[in-house]
Amino acid sequence: MLTWHEVFPIQPAVITVVGMAKNVGKTVTLNYLQKILHNEGYVFGLTSIGRDGETFDALTNLEKPRIEAQPGTIVATAEKMIADIREWELLQHTDLATPLGKVLILRARDFNRVVLAGPSKNSDVKELLSYFAALGAGCTLIDGAFDRQSSADPLISSQVLLACGATVSRDLMELIFLAQSRVTQLTLPACEAMYRNIARTYQGQVITVLADTVREVSLHTSLLRPAEWSELFDAGCDAVIIKGAVSDSLAQALLWQRRPPAVIVQDGSKVFITAALWRQLQVRQVRFTAVHPICLLGVTINPTYPGGQGFDAEVLLQEMGKALAPVPVFDCLREAKYKEVPL
Repeated sequence: MLTWHEVFPIQPAVITVVGMAKNVGKTVTLNYLQKILHNEGYVFGLTSIGRDGETFDALTNLEKPRIEAQPGTIVATAEKMIADIREWELLQHTDLATPLGKVLILRARDFNRVVLAGPSKNSDVKELLSYFAALGAGCTLIDGAFDRQSSADPLISSQVLLACGATVSRDLMELIFLAQSRVTQLTLPACEAMYRNIARTYQGQVITVLADTVREVSLHTSLLRPAEWSELFDAGCDAVIIKGAVSDSLAQALLWQRRPPAVIVQDGSKVFITAALWRQLQVRQVRFTAVHPICLLGVTINPTYPGGQGFDAEVLLQEMGKALAPVPVFDCLREAKYKEVPL
């Protein structure tokens, strides 16, 4: 088995595993990370944003790999998810509520399979992390909800791992293109200090900056229609700071502008712009930066999809690795990591 430092260049902290779609290998990735950390003697916490680990997928009814808690793992899940409490050491009752009951914190007595159902509010997840730290966890694994980039919020998770695979696209070039777009969005560079200070000072969802003039726009949401964004830009701005999610409507409005403003988002997990429009924005050199950059640890690949063979595993590893370099790319099932060949 690979060691942590053979795969990643930094120490583990709070790691969220997110997937680009269903059946891309998110659970396999989560289990593999657990094995690495357990083998190296880490005490770590394990929880989920939402629910995961059930035997059959609630939407597709397809059989799923199970989440496998290593012995000694500190697990947080809703009380209704624990079939036999005797398999666990109960460490803490909490007041953190989920639709499946309040969250319990337990320690796995042995190798246990578990269904994770954790809190979805950022404030509750932060409280849960403080419980883990008090119980001696040196790092935490969070199972991010399906196709929910917001699980990667850097105010919660200091490190993110992205799982992608053949269910995203069965065309290799398109899959690589979609993965590149998502990685670029998640790894937006840090914005200038001036914009970061403005974002902290003003409370509005949308803030425009023109030279030395800052204008806080009175809006309840950042999800405006393209025409509304265009009207905002036509009033004049060098940059727009957006604290909520951004979607294709923003992208379309930016592409209509002769001189589009720079865009500053809270973090890359708030970007929900489709890959085709994202490429057009890059061609136009529309600059996106983030108040809180995300640390993307790497990308895992799953060459298969339910009911089909998918891609040749080594071909996918090599092609995805070259396309996403220097972001680490690896295949958990084969324990293989892409290595750049020196020229």
